[in-house]
Amino acid sequence: MANLFVDGKYGDRGIVLGNEAIARGALEAGIGYASMYPGTPASEIIIALDKNKKNIKNLYTEFSLNEHISLHGAIGASWTGIRSLCAMKNVGLNVASEPAHFLAYTGVKAGLVLAIGSDPGAPSSSNEQDDRWYSLHTYMPIIEPSNIQEAKDFTKKAFDISEQFSFGIILMAPSRLCHNAGILNFGDCSDRDLISGNFKRDPENYLNLFNLAVKNHKKYLERNELLKKYVYNSELNMIIDAQISSTKSSRIGFISSGIIYSHLIEALNFINADNYKILKLGITFPLSEELINKFLDNLDEVVIVEEAEGFLEFQIKKIAFEIGYHGKIHGKNVFKAYGELTIDDVINGVAGFLGKAAPEYFTAAVNKSEILSDKTPQRMGTFCVGCPHRGTIYSILKASGYSNTDSKDRDVIIAGDIGCYTLGLLPPYNAMDWLTCMNSGLSIGQAISIADKSKKIIALVGDSTFYHSGIPVLMNAIQNNSNILYIILDNSWTAMTGHQKTPSTKTDIDGTPIPNSVNLKDLLKSLGVSYIKTVDPNSVKRFSVIIKEALTEKGLKVIIAKRECILQEERRKKIKNIKSKTENSPEMFYELQKERCVKCNECFVELACPAIQSAKENGINNGKEYYFIDPVSCVKCGVCYEVCPNSAIRKVEFNLHPVINSALNPESQLSFLGNK
Repeated sequence: MANLFVDGKYGDRGIVLGNEAIARGALEAGIGYASMYPGTPASEIIIALDKNKKNIKNLYTEFSLNEHISLHGAIGASWTGIRSLCAMKNVGLNVASEPAHFLAYTGVKAGLVLAIGSDPGAPSSSNEQDDRWYSLHTYMPIIEPSNIQEAKDFTKKAFDISEQFSFGIILMAPSRLCHNAGILNFGDCSDRDLISGNFKRDPENYLNLFNLAVKNHKKYLERNELLKKYVYNSELNMIIDAQISSTKSSRIGFISSGIIYSHLIEALNFINADNYKILKLGITFPLSEELINKFLDNLDEVVIVEEAEGFLEFQIKKIAFEIGYHGKIHGKNVFKAYGELTIDDVINGVAGFLGKAAPEYFTAAVNKSEILSDKTPQRMGTFCVGCPHRGTIYSILKASGYSNTDSKDRDVIIAGDIGCYTLGLLPPYNAMDWLTCMNSGLSIGQAISIADKSKKIIALVGDSTFYHSGIPVLMNAIQNNSNILYIILDNSWTAMTGHQKTPSTKTDIDGTPIPNSVNLKDLLKSLGVSYIKTVDPNSVKRFSVIIKEALTEKGLKVIIAKRECILQEERRKKIKNIKSKTENSPEMFYELQKERCVKCNECFVELACPAIQSAKENGINNGKEYYFIDPVSCVKCGVCYEVCPNSAIRKVEFNLHPVINSALNPESQLSFLGNK
């Protein structure tokens, strides 16, 4: 069966995600290097290339330890003459900001594109920062596609622009584009036989120190002016003139970019207001003063429709002032500067500004939606059934005296961090006192342990987050003998962003051993940690005791909560056709006996496993409530069996006779021992 992503050519069409369209655009452009530290909503960009790389000639893909390393790698590949793609989520640019700032100084040899998945509304991030503002000092040009087709086409074009002006190019894609799906018209791919690296020394550009850095600063400012001239004529920008030039509406214009441009067009059509001049910006930095002047000519008012803070508004008002424009420019006085700018927001904003009423059916639908949203139960985020992090959070809370049922607060500070275990901050656990950025848990926690010696502190970190930037933080804590308990939740994968490997992943999803995997305990010893314990987080009673003991010790303590992500464990079983029931092994399940259950809530509320559910007897609303284990959801992790104080949950095993018979049969025993 043909692989359209790899083998597609001009004339082919397919339904793809926005992230896949970006990856395909890079493939058509002839990239040979692709890297990222996984981060939603951008993860699928490199995943699409990585999972197909066996069928793509001369392509190297890498899930780097962090964004700083990832962008440096892409720069290195570019300097050898290989086109490179680096992808990351919005907050990843904070980590990669140092190489991003130097990139304008050094320039590129082959095209380099930095694809950033922005996250308005922060559905998968700890903030909704607008990375466009970085370009005011990195001078990296920004390209913003407005749909699936442009996601591919603009990516492909970005490599040409990068090489022409020796800039790394930012391709900005919000989560609504990254995870949207649509029809893509494919183009032809470049000849992959031509991809070959050859690094040549270039001290004038690559050595940045003293006066050399000043010279390179001057050069990139000159290149930026040349780029502005290119922007004026670029097909990525487009002026749409009003259909009738003599009306009052023809004196009003709209400026927009990216996915919000699509919202603007839909909004104007929705309210029957299509006679307005529009500037669609595909390149949103740098802006061409000449292009803005051309658009503003003969306009009395302009409305800038953009998401997040007013980046375009800031630039355009500056240009308007410098060219002497006397009309009014609107932006964030019409549209909000926070959260996701939805199509409803754009319709209301445009209609309100133009003094037009939205259609009655639209207003009725919005009002009805608000009423229903208030009545609809909110789905709370939670750990997967069988997730080892649930056992870790439960054990920490038990060790610290916390109980939802008995309204008992915990007596320790818990420092949160970024990863699947972040879900522990939600009810019913409420198990974090702060959550900001990667490795903030131990960084902030060790300072609090110095400033407030009366409190005991537990800092959490996942294995991928630890390898990302946690090692220097831990070394700082060691050096300063911080009095803190550091729990590393090691599930062997970067699970939240798609299960990419970490340095300590020992077995691939297909069961293949991974060479050179890191022994985390040995690494900690080499760093100078003297107190290290490893525990299975599903052994919650033992884990809770170990935590209590560790909290009585002075200095830095590290506990590794080691158990593989349940999703990967289950997937490996399916891939290898390993089933829990075979002819020679027993079957097992857990059953909650309602006649013994006293509804103490230890499993239902404190552990809060989604496989444990409630129902009414005989299906009657006023019937007696009881708890039961859903056999379809349950993955037989056994944690509920361990936590139940009343033995109401029992472990049921059957089909034991083949095992017993096999054990009693001497010939079978010899066969089992391999001595037959």
